Amino acid sequence: MKPRERVMLALNHQEPDRVPIDLGGTIVSSIVKTSYVALKKHLGLPLEEIVMLDHVQQLPYVDEALMQRFGVDFRMVQLPAATAAGLAIFREGDYHAFIDRWGSKLHMPVDGGLYFDWVDFPIKEPTMAALDRYAWPRPDPPEQQRKLGSQAKSLYEDTDYALVGSAVIGGGIFEQPARTMGLENFLMALVAEPAFADRLMDQITDIYIESCNAYLEQVGRYIQVFTCWDDVAGQDGWLISPSVYRKLIKPKQRRLVEAIKKKTNAKLFYHSCGATRNLIPDLIDLGFDILNPVQVSARGMDTKKLKADFGKDITFWGGGVDTQHVLPFGTPNEVRDEVKRRIDDLAPGGGFVFAAVHNVQAFVPPENVVAAFETALEYGGY
Repeated sequence: MKPRERVMLALNHQEPDRVPIDLGGTIVSSIVKTSYVALKKHLGLPLEEIVMLDHVQQLPYVDEALMQRFGVDFRMVQLPAATAAGLAIFREGDYHAFIDRWGSKLHMPVDGGLYFDWVDFPIKEPTMAALDRYAWPRPDPPEQQRKLGSQAKSLYEDTDYALVGSAVIGGGIFEQPARTMGLENFLMALVAEPAFADRLMDQITDIYIESCNAYLEQVGRYIQVFTCWDDVAGQDGWLISPSVYRKLIKPKQRRLVEAIKKKTNAKLFYHSCGATRNLIPDLIDLGFDILNPVQVSARGMDTKKLKADFGKDITFWGGGVDTQHVLPFGTPNEVRDEVKRRIDDLAPGGGFVFAAVHNVQAFVPPENVVAAFETALEYGGY
């Protein structure tokens, strides 16, 4: 069975020949640079020039040789999400630094740094005047959108892979404000300055809709999956109250979803880390088709129960192997057992795409990565 056919059957809650596999199809189901290099060396694959997709998470574009080695069914049609073209990384004391397209500064330690973190923000106070002064980012220019359109057309016509795209040029509608003013300040603003928070998120939504419209005009007819993200949950539950989410954030997500659906028939993918069980009914109501990363180590994220309760209405993309405990610290045999358990729980009836829980992190033994993806290939047949 061809990858695109396999994927669409699974996303439509039917059983293809085997479970579709993803590694590197999105910026939340990939592998960080250090582990990518170690994995390529372990497999004896040539190490090509590394092109970075996401500097914040230290994600490279995953190359064709590795994707084919693990039977990956997806190919990405996406420019870097959080950084505009022409990003300049510079040295600032003991840190690598850059300014993202939203005007925030990020640092990563030169010695042993694994990721970039936000350290300074352009919005300093929760006032309407601050929003009036703020230099709002612009979507990618038309020539870049046309380049992506040409790439998508070629991949669609010349390959059988399922194509995944996105044009959300930052964090989610809830996440991005925290990246422009700091998480603590934004959480306080949600309660103390709700009019400010509402306007900030509304204007971010407007930018996302404009960006998605421009992207989907070029790419929308070719892709099978369109990704969005917005972390509203943590290890033990909601990061904010459900009532605040449903009053201030969900309506903006609905506006974004409705705009996307006007431009593409692609399945809509929603990423939120953490304990998202109680968010799933809201996602189904909004029209999302897919939940990622299915953080199996978080509270309430039992895969058998999730499948029983929501498996007819939403596809689980991820949850294939726990990246918090088993993948980095288990033995290859423990990884294989974990993968088999998750496939047993999530695969029946379709509606499952195998991927690790979020990106494969630094220091994960390459033997464990191989064990996970080889087991998915071998054990994932219907």
